Amino acid sequence: MSGWFSGSGEPAMRAEMMTPGGFHSFEHRWAVPAAFTFHEQIGRVKIASRIHALNDQMKEGLAKMPKVTLHTPRGSKLSAGMVCFDVEGMRPGTVVQKLLAKKVIASTTPYSVTYARPAPSLLNDENEVDTVLRHIRELS
Repeated sequence: MSGWFSGSGEPAMRAEMMTPGGFHSFEHRWAVPAAFTFHEQIGRVKIASRIHALNDQMKEGLAKMPKVTLHTPRGSKLSAGMVCFDVEGMRPGTVVQKLLAKKVIASTTPYSVTYARPAPSLLNDENEVDTVLRHIRELS
């Protein structure tokens, strides 16, 4: 059975190609070329450097907090875009929920031992990282 785009080189439609509402993920497919162009204009080296700098800022800030345990290695050569940590006396899911209440997006690691993890990225700035650190400090 062929997909909607028969003859265009597109594969047959599969569930993973749809959004949860059952619609084709057009907005995601349309955004991909623009995202690649954006990244190419900035350059891989600058993007990697920026992500490392913001995550280093996050790691350094967390490492200074007495009731926070940083699990991500502090060296830039050993980690990049996610920072894993615990807040003493608080489950990682609770940390994530409390941060979300402050409009901070974080997640938990999907492993048997789980940690809270923010992921400063290209679209963030130093002030936003400082804000996240302040909210985490308030939790601890």
